[in-house]
Amino acid sequence: MANRAITTQLVPIADLDRSQRASWRGLRAGNPALASPYFSLEFADLISDRRNDTQALVLSRKGCTVGILPMQLSRLGVARPLGGPLGDHHGLISDDDSLDIASALEHSPISVFCFHGALARQTGFAGQASHIEPSWSVDLSQGCDAWLEERRRADAKAMRNIRARQRKLTESGLDIVYRLDDRRPEMLAQTFACKREQYRRTHAFDVFIARWARELIGDLFEHQTQQLRGCLSTLEINGQLAAAHFGMRSENVLHYWFPVYWPEHAQFGPGLQLFMEMARAMADDGIDTIHLGPGDAEFKQKLANASFDVAAGRIEQPSMAASLMAAGAGMDAFARRLPLGRVARWPGKALHRLDTLAAAYGI
Repeated sequence: MANRAITTQLVPIADLDRSQRASWRGLRAGNPALASPYFSLEFADLISDRRNDTQALVLSRKGCTVGILPMQLSRLGVARPLGGPLGDHHGLISDDDSLDIASALEHSPISVFCFHGALARQTGFAGQASHIEPSWSVDLSQGCDAWLEERRRADAKAMRNIRARQRKLTESGLDIVYRLDDRRPEMLAQTFACKREQYRRTHAFDVFIARWARELIGDLFEHQTQQLRGCLSTLEINGQLAAAHFGMRSENVLHYWFPVYWPEHAQFGPGLQLFMEMARAMADDGIDTIHLGPGDAEFKQKLANASFDVAAGRIEQPSMAASLMAAGAGMDAFARRLPLGRVARWPGKALHRLDTLAAAYGI
């Protein structure tokens, strides 16, 4: 379908042909902002293996692919980023950040594209965003020691506290073992059992409620290529897990994804201790950036020395799905204007939870 010399084709990710796959890899390589493992074709393929709703909108100009927008597309025509609630970052696979995404969607079967962590440097998302916020990162391009010194100058108290806990753990006389590439499946199982218990305890949404999400973690754990590797790192104290982290990495970016620690070891700050060991090892292994994701968690403020903006919003076409979503957003906005205190936020929280469930189950 033509649109300002751009034609679009919606293709199941599993059915992308050899030329389109080569274009994905080439476009990603031409844009350093797409270095995250989230943007690798291999990540999309792993999700496609576990879900039957993965699609790619292929944008072409004069027969050449200029962009690919991966997504999960529901039967109602509602599109969301790959990975649903697991997807912290997403965007258009292209070396041209100015492509008009709304126009590309105009003649497609997609009625609404909901995004929440899109690269704001891509103007097609920024121009449609209802909210833009920083996504935090650790820049290790000058080495781990340079990062630590920069953090010491920026927040001396926080770094003193971290070093004090490091000394406390080192001098405790306990048996301490770091495994920065732990290949034991039973440790992966313990890590995610603890993570799901944390979700339950804190009343947070369990992103592993859907079977495909649990299976994806196992797939990533087994997937070990230069472009995409699942990484489990652990800290054991006296033979018991004290902290663990599962993330994924590309050639030069680690996405810090699912950290967890066991509360009985909280006095040592085991999660931070493991992160420090990970940062040094990763810097020595070619990682120049650790993506921490958006949000106001305290540890991100302590550790981050860089950020990039991500956008949330919707790109809509006239449709029943778009009308329903607009009505829900209007109800939330109306409630927030009323003098109801915390109650005013309930409609918005309920809508967000429903949308997260829809993303998890492909509704």
